[in-house]
Amino acid sequence: MPRHSKFWKVAVLLALGILVTGHANGQGVLLPAAGAVNRGMAGATTGTAIESIGSMIWNPATISQLPCNELAFGFEVLYSNYELSSTFPGVGSGSSDAENGAAPVPTIAWVHQTKNPYLKFGVGIAGVAGFSANLRGDLSNPILAQPLATGGTGVGGIKSDAQFFQLNPNFAVQLTDRLSIAAGPVVGLGKVTLDENPLVPANVDGTYPRGDGTRYHWGLGAQIGFHYLHNACWEFGANIKSPTWYEDFRYFSEDETGAPRTDKVDVDLPMIVSGGLGYKGFQHILLTLDVRYVGYNSAEGFGDSATYQVNGAANGLGWKDVSSISTGAQFQLTPNLITRVGYYYSTDLFDEDATFFNISSPLNFQHMVTMGGSYALNMNASISAAYNYMFDFGSTGPYDLPIGTIAGSSVTTEIDVHFAVVGLNVRY
Repeated sequence: MPRHSKFWKVAVLLALGILVTGHANGQGVLLPAAGAVNRGMAGATTGTAIESIGSMIWNPATISQLPCNELAFGFEVLYSNYELSSTFPGVGSGSSDAENGAAPVPTIAWVHQTKNPYLKFGVGIAGVAGFSANLRGDLSNPILAQPLATGGTGVGGIKSDAQFFQLNPNFAVQLTDRLSIAAGPVVGLGKVTLDENPLVPANVDGTYPRGDGTRYHWGLGAQIGFHYLHNACWEFGANIKSPTWYEDFRYFSEDETGAPRTDKVDVDLPMIVSGGLGYKGFQHILLTLDVRYVGYNSAEGFGDSATYQVNGAANGLGWKDVSSISTGAQFQLTPNLITRVGYYYSTDLFDEDATFFNISSPLNFQHMVTMGGSYALNMNASISAAYNYMFDFGSTGPYDLPIGTIAGSSVTTEIDVHFAVVGLNVRY
């Protein structure tokens, strides 16, 4: 069997294996980075080409600067520590730890030079967003006691799981020796499950129907980016991803009598605008900086106001537009060994008044530090690893119910997240 034929068969089998067994349910709707190399740089690769995964996630125009064809695989595991506390007047206070466990996130990217020397094709397949929470009922913690509709002071146990994948095929065109552009569609698959679904009308008795009778739903968007080499030291890039518009998320459940009911929820992923630069003026050192804007406020489901409709359905999670900055540094220590460090900062995702609406999605993070490295196995292959830590962040707000805000009550979420990533890059 020819070597190239055997290589492609193994690559396809690996890709299928990762996609079948992996699912993204990590903390945070839009993950700030992807793959071992990009995570080592805190996601700051919009303005420079380092490897295919970072390029395909944040700016496909940079693939024009990759020196050869490349196939890359990444696999990361997210582990979160989530604590939920509450106070209810006349009842007391309590605190509970979630058991979220580890969550796997797969990533695949392929970049190929076409017969046209100025045209490259790239495709990325990745788990790009999600959240999860798993707290059992707890009579000592008011928010996790029996539901208010049945005479208790809480919502019972909390189980949530959101998973979003994207496929983004793109063509990159090198217009001049310095300027490249890229464009292509973004195809999404998303699923959101909840043990009780507060995003739909309440039952007659005040309880909410189950939110686990659903499937993956399709979404569609687009992106366009550019990359510019200013000189031997400086390079710049920018990319715009439209919102990913999904079909209505449909849920099969039952009402308070057990009769079937079908509900629909409108959920979209937000628009993302990224800009970045790279500096190569120091020997064996690459410095990068990215700024990013995420339009959560106009994303259906996430950005709708944290209020209730007359029928008891929550309008949304009350998320605000988010701005972030990430910086990365790469050091070539030896011909075979590279190390990386990075830092990520984000503005607040939601106000504290919306804390009650986000006990299933406590994603209001601000600071993350990253480190990683790569080792060249030979001229054509390298392995990479990275570790990220998203610092503990808390949010406190009152009980906010369809009947109104409960005076003297409070709900507090505290969470931190660890990311461990490994990857393989093969060039040919």
